[in-house]
Amino acid sequence: INLYMYLYFVIFIIFGAFFTLNLFIGVIIDNFNQQKKKI
Repeated sequence: INLYMYLYFVIFIIFGAFFTLNLFIGVIIDNFNQQKKKI
């Protein structure tokens, strides 16, 4: 396996996980804010 391919793959996974986590946290915070407005 080419080292650069492996490095690119690892970086891609890290960025993908970070993006997914941010998206998930954003949805949770948005729902939390919506719940606060109702009360």
